Amino acid sequence: MEKWYLYCKKADFAAISQKFNITPMLARIIRNRDICEDDQIDEYLNGSKRDMHDPFLLKGMDQAVALVDDAVKAGKKIRIIGDYDVDGVCASYILRTYLTFYGAKADVRLPDRILEGYGMNVSMADEASQDGISLIITCDNGVSSYDAVARARELGIDVLITDHHEIPKQLPPANIIIDPKQPDCGYPFKDICGGAVAYKLVAALSKNIDESRKHESDELLDDLLQFAGMATVADIVPMVGENRIFAKEGIERLRRSDNIGLKALMNERGVEQENLSTYHIGFILGPCINSAGRLKNAEIAYNLFECETPEEAERLAHVLSELNEERKSLTIEQSAVAESMVNEMAQSSEGLPKVIVLYLEDAHESVAGIIAGKIKDIYNHPVIVITKSEDGMKGSARSIDAYDMISEISRFPELFIRYGGHAKAAGFTLKCTPQELSDALNSSCSLCDDDLVKKIWIDMQLPFEYVTDEFVEELKLIEPFGIKNEKPLFAEKDIKVIYHNILGKNRNVLKLKLQNENGFVIDGVMFGSEDEVKRTAEEIDGAEKISFTYYPGVNEFRGTKTPQVLIKTIKCHN
Repeated sequence: MEKWYLYCKKADFAAISQKFNITPMLARIIRNRDICEDDQIDEYLNGSKRDMHDPFLLKGMDQAVALVDDAVKAGKKIRIIGDYDVDGVCASYILRTYLTFYGAKADVRLPDRILEGYGMNVSMADEASQDGISLIITCDNGVSSYDAVARARELGIDVLITDHHEIPKQLPPANIIIDPKQPDCGYPFKDICGGAVAYKLVAALSKNIDESRKHESDELLDDLLQFAGMATVADIVPMVGENRIFAKEGIERLRRSDNIGLKALMNERGVEQENLSTYHIGFILGPCINSAGRLKNAEIAYNLFECETPEEAERLAHVLSELNEERKSLTIEQSAVAESMVNEMAQSSEGLPKVIVLYLEDAHESVAGIIAGKIKDIYNHPVIVITKSEDGMKGSARSIDAYDMISEISRFPELFIRYGGHAKAAGFTLKCTPQELSDALNSSCSLCDDDLVKKIWIDMQLPFEYVTDEFVEELKLIEPFGIKNEKPLFAEKDIKVIYHNILGKNRNVLKLKLQNENGFVIDGVMFGSEDEVKRTAEEIDGAEKISFTYYPGVNEFRGTKTPQVLIKTIKCHN
């Protein structure tokens, strides 16, 4: 169930339009995102690398630079311990690449998701000691690794944590912790990802570079922005403030990247490098990189970034692509099982619980989070998917705006062997049964029925006459889109459907010819599953007019550009 809401925020749109040389329509969209002051609008539209915050504003950065510098000068061995997702792999690559340039003897250790789980563990500390490591630097993990860090310190290994996750009640005994979410950290922007925190560390280290190597250092930092940007997009952090700058600058560099591995992966997946966008990172390249850590080992993805020959890059890109196809197959199969279970719950006498907890005995633990996200998107409930693993029952959770998942599960520490995450996503290993977890969370759940209704916010009602090539091009000024900077959504009502037709090999494209009350005609297209498209077409057959939400686009065919509307949701009227 969903409800449509129209933003009605006020501002002098004509004045904003004139001052920043944009249309009043774009000014309205910017205001809808609560960007009001002139300096905010200017940063939003024109923010660049020069507007990034000083890395030394992060708590502990001075000491971190000194610790790394001393280790490098003493010729000590450094181990980078990352994570198995895009953010962790990118962060590890950023650190090792720059540290090697800096003169460090550094290697990378990425955990095995299935055998070792998330983050640094005690056995990794023992392993580092046996390998003669003097300094461990974590990235995209560490703040929750108390026992592992304590063991490393016990073994005489220094530990520098770089992380971006929520701060636990008891911090690990690391030498230094860099995490903008520390309550006493004065960094102006708290929501950067692990790759961005790693980038901040190497940017701070660059201040120590000899003047003779300064230009080379600046070029390397500029090149590494593509990995910080990719991590920012893939980790689904809020696309505001400094994150927008990381994403925008990163995408610009990805479009002209000469990294052999990245180019091979783009080619493998049919991505036109010069047209790369957040969509390609989030839905094409990112899933391939993640698939290595989900199904095999994240080092495959890391090695892709470090490839030196096109042949090796092509081989690894193909491996990642194949792993992603396997991941998709596993997800489709078990998502169908999950949907069937939820339908049974909804039809039972108790009805659908506010927090949906599913135990999928045959699902691979690596796809639990993806399935939880799919079910959450369909039903707009917080969803937890639990699977069986060698270490017991593991769970992945995805949540809605009104339910802070990590805060809620943190109220029941006795139910978990370990847990971590944030408001929208969390992971854990269970000490109890799935039913006991469901009972605990639902018995204390404060969600009301209105919280569970999906709210669709529309930027404005936009007549077809305003869908032009110029306006579509202007909308690119407010990219990249993401959380808190959602892709604009427009709407029209009382529209006549002149005709419609189902297209595509999979019968999953609905093509329409639409006419508004002024007689203006435009093409429309809607994508969905075969069932969704068929059902929508049948509803249109029985309707006099329709209302719908959409995003403006331009269809280019044989050199001719034609305006069109990309339809999201349709409501039919008799």
